[in-house]
Amino acid sequence: MTIKTRNNKPKVLYVTGALTGPPHIGCMIRTLNICRQIEQCGQVTMLAVSRRLNKDSVCLCKSKFERFHQVSIKQYAAYPSLWGRFLKKWHMHWPGSRGPQADQSDQELFQELVDSHDIVWFHTLYAANPFRLEHKTIPSVIDLDDLNHCKYEQHIQYKTTLRLKLSSKVQAIRWKTAELNAPKRFSCVVVCSDEDKKCLGSSQKIQVIPNGFTRPDNTPVWKPSDSSRIGFIGSLDYYPNHDGLVWFRDEVWPLLRKQKPEMRLRIVGSPPTYQNKIEAEGFEYLGFLDDPTEEMQSWSSMIVPVLYGGGTRIKIIDAFSKMCPVVSTPIGAHGNKAVHEESILLATSPDEFARACLDLSNSPEKGQSLARAGWKLFLEQYTWEQIGTSIRQIVNELI
Repeated sequence: MTIKTRNNKPKVLYVTGALTGPPHIGCMIRTLNICRQIEQCGQVTMLAVSRRLNKDSVCLCKSKFERFHQVSIKQYAAYPSLWGRFLKKWHMHWPGSRGPQADQSDQELFQELVDSHDIVWFHTLYAANPFRLEHKTIPSVIDLDDLNHCKYEQHIQYKTTLRLKLSSKVQAIRWKTAELNAPKRFSCVVVCSDEDKKCLGSSQKIQVIPNGFTRPDNTPVWKPSDSSRIGFIGSLDYYPNHDGLVWFRDEVWPLLRKQKPEMRLRIVGSPPTYQNKIEAEGFEYLGFLDDPTEEMQSWSSMIVPVLYGGGTRIKIIDAFSKMCPVVSTPIGAHGNKAVHEESILLATSPDEFARACLDLSNSPEKGQSLARAGWKLFLEQYTWEQIGTSIRQIVNELI
């Protein structure tokens, strides 16, 4: 292969489907920071692909990356009604389906970009599947930062009808087939944790790039928290967040309020759609905050009541970076190197979850100890400066 480099720097085509949401969501944080790390050793061209693109994310990426292109995949609503509904069901459930495809002109744009780059790096199968990678000799990376088959396998037990359980089972099979086949399709497979690597069979092609967070300019200072405050961060239009908070409201919150009626839950994130808003006495919606540091440092704990999901939760790393203690389910903390009772509190039942929140509310010293251990772990494992070494190593090895 002829290396198409400039000034001895490899040219990387980064293809991502992350721009469906606003700039502050987890997949956008990962996309932006991986590209920034690649730029330290190479030249990045971003290709955004989606059925719908968020304007704020598009504007941000255009301002950050000189070479930016976008492709819009045809939405199901654009087809005749019955055909569009059939295609949606087919793409969701047929094991061999790769979903909606790019049209001919967009496929040609993709191929032109591939031909002028040294590496093509896909962020998730959602970004890779619409295209045919005809230039087989170019090294390729697929970032499976969210193992969908794990999410659907865990999701089955929370479905209420046989039809929905069967749908989740079929989707779990479809995604498992695609994700286990990734090492055959791509030169390198990236996942978020050692646990995810084992889940895919520990092939030598699989590399771990954990989720990270930006290191603050100044070391955070532990502040005495408001014992009546706990917090939650995340979009409630994302089902694992929504269903987890419903579980917390129905199973955990009554136990907390019985012991401390003054307890409040502060909810940070983009305002949810009407049908996804979760109401309860003591729930306070703050909306999206540009910098939630001061707010988070007033919480006795941040809760992560996630019951199913793939990949790892950036919100936990965010809390560590701000010296905020965390109470999580084991699924919520999946793939994170935090240790129970040392840098995080893990709870498997409503009673345990409520007891952990009350312990941190009533014992600021314990919260301080967890927060300092979380900060130490963040510095050692989860800053993008630390993670960037692995990213650049992948690029250099592929070249």
